[in-house]
Amino acid sequence: MDVPKKIRDSSAIASWSGFIYQGKVALYHCIHLLNDESYRPCNLKVESLDDFVIYSQEDKALSLHQVKARVDSKRSAYNSAVQQAAEIAAYGIDKNTKRWFHVARELDDFSPFNPTNTTQNKVEFYRYNDGNQYLQLDQVNAKLEKVTSDYLAKAKLNSSPLLIQYKLALLYTLLDTKVISAHSKIHNEGEIKFNAANKTPILFTEIEECLKSEVLDDTDERMVLNRFKRNLLERTDLLIESNETSSQISLIDILACRNAIAHMDLSKLKRLYYAKKPNIASVTVEGFSHDSVENYMDIIALIRKLVVASDLPHYHQQIFGTYLPTAIQLKKINEKLSLSEIQNNVEALRENSIIQDILYEYNNLIVEMKHPPFPLSEASKITGKFIDVSEDDEDKNRLTKIHNVRFISTEDAQGELND
Repeated sequence: MDVPKKIRDSSAIASWSGFIYQGKVALYHCIHLLNDESYRPCNLKVESLDDFVIYSQEDKALSLHQVKARVDSKRSAYNSAVQQAAEIAAYGIDKNTKRWFHVARELDDFSPFNPTNTTQNKVEFYRYNDGNQYLQLDQVNAKLEKVTSDYLAKAKLNSSPLLIQYKLALLYTLLDTKVISAHSKIHNEGEIKFNAANKTPILFTEIEECLKSEVLDDTDERMVLNRFKRNLLERTDLLIESNETSSQISLIDILACRNAIAHMDLSKLKRLYYAKKPNIASVTVEGFSHDSVENYMDIIALIRKLVVASDLPHYHQQIFGTYLPTAIQLKKINEKLSLSEIQNNVEALRENSIIQDILYEYNNLIVEMKHPPFPLSEASKITGKFIDVSEDDEDKNRLTKIHNVRFISTEDAQGELND
């Protein structure tokens, strides 16, 4: 495709909050198109010719969209961006391609940009289903819920607040994984930004599959695990947004963890769910909270060199082996007073077939505590003998491995790993 160098090399992400807003606006527009049978869209491409582009089955650009999440309310502040949108020219774009401009604030002038020469095209400010030509950042979620509700009503599908949140969580994850895949092509394979985005379309059939997905109720494990994933990703987004310019935390590792979680299938997500706080009895909505997610992400933010290539995000150090971040809290100042909490978590690890191998695969569990690092063998002298998970297992070294598992605070782990 013949694309101007300025577009090929540009990045649509000005800030993390802008990136999140841009993606949600793209999803809103896609669902809006599905509600309007006069359109036959095929796929969505994010960060290609513009912030996002809708293509037909014939690879024609149906619409180009530029999204600005600025605080400016003066039309003049957007003039250069509007003019750039008016001048985009490439294969697949013709006189029928609509050019839309999205803003997050009410402007003093919403009149269309009309071309002044043959290299420019008309650009209009997008109009939402409530008649407004702007969409505030704090209203984008409500807008998405409404357009999703409209789709479900039109398609005669079951609808409830629970189902809408479940379907939107699937859509957010779909968008995440495609954008992350494009960024991987840039960083790992040396692709230029436009080509990476162009090779990673989001099909409208995939969007419809998410919208038509069903769950039974709030005890449905798929629903709970997807909500757990969204909880992790959304709290991570807030952490990134509030620390974009900070040098005190490891944004690279936070993003690596976020990307790994976004790609997790349900089986691996379930393993992470239990590993984060092992003494949870079952997969339920009540089994995770903002606090436990933030305890987990605090570790990721403070300790560098996260390993995400396989299994759960973890760390490795030659002398002390592997370290698994958790949301376990041993709050007692006196180490012995925390032993009942240790017992509960270790017993839960032993009895849960999904994550019992954590005691064998990881040398250190990173927890929130004030104590110096100590191995489980010290705790077991008081709490009683920890027997092996499988009594039939002939490998007697596994019991020794359990006893050698260390509990270590974030601060001590940071010292060992960041040296």
